[in-house]
Amino acid sequence: MEVESPNLPISQSPHLPISLFLATLLLLLAAWPVRAQFSGNIDIAFTAPTDTLTVGDPVPLTLSVTYPADYRLTIPTLPKAWGDFEVRRQTEPETVPNPDGTQTTTQTIEVTLFAVGTFQTPPWRLTLRDATGKTMERAVPQVSLTVQSVLKEGDAQLRDIKPQAELPVPPVWPWVAAGLALAALLAWLGWRIARRLRRRIRPPAPVVPQPLFDPRPPHEIALAELARIEALDLPGQGRHKEYYTLVGDCLRRYLEGAYHIPAMDMTTAEIGRALRHTPLPPEHARRFTDLFAAADLVKFARLVPPLEEARAFIPQARDVILLTRPAPLPEAAGAVPLEAAA
Repeated sequence: MEVESPNLPISQSPHLPISLFLATLLLLLAAWPVRAQFSGNIDIAFTAPTDTLTVGDPVPLTLSVTYPADYRLTIPTLPKAWGDFEVRRQTEPETVPNPDGTQTTTQTIEVTLFAVGTFQTPPWRLTLRDATGKTMERAVPQVSLTVQSVLKEGDAQLRDIKPQAELPVPPVWPWVAAGLALAALLAWLGWRIARRLRRRIRPPAPVVPQPLFDPRPPHEIALAELARIEALDLPGQGRHKEYYTLVGDCLRRYLEGAYHIPAMDMTTAEIGRALRHTPLPPEHARRFTDLFAAADLVKFARLVPPLEEARAFIPQARDVILLTRPAPLPEAAGAVPLEAAA
């Protein structure tokens, strides 16, 4: 006897629901978010040097992330008020390569707490991106900290504020002594500078106006000029160069008037050669050149002679003028003196 199996429609086939389930599962896997496609080990550590502190103590929390070298890590900036914590400082991340081809990024986050109890850091996440641009987020482990009170158990009594600490005050007298010494030094330096300036800047010797023509003989003019210079007492004022210059010029003008030698335009050696052609005895001519040589040492070699030696220079010049003054001219025959005519 043959049994014929009934012809069932396709929609009633027992294998159709399984096929539909597999097809739906494949579609879901294809549409799974990109974050599930990351490969590589990612290690995140968030640690504190201690888990016990007192109110207000700063605690540096260290974040350490190890990840593949071709990944890019983004660490968010935490707000100042971070849950129960106060973020005081968040350093710049530092990344170093590892021998196994990974790299490690570290960052220090300094926080503090102002309440007593046990607290956990708020949840927060890091973002990583691989070489293809796909991103993922990873949660940072939480850190628990316990804040202990500085008061002893059962101690609720208020106490007075402690007085200010007394710092040792250094003695004042060394500063006063140093200030007086400095003031004395500055005063001494000022006196020295002023004295030097007074020596350099002195009023010129008074100039006596001379007539355009002086009828007196040259030796009388020279003797009068020496008397004027002597009255100034320039050596007593330390004005040696000016003193020797005036006396030397007086002798040169005397030689010009008495012996017609242009001595004002000559050097000492030239004057000595010119005196050889005058009726002056050699010893008198030598006295002129000796006086001019002494004046040259003061004027050009900056020699400062002793005071008595300097004051004796004018008497020496006066003596040589009196020794070398020309004899008066004889009166013409028949001339009548002015006194007799009167």
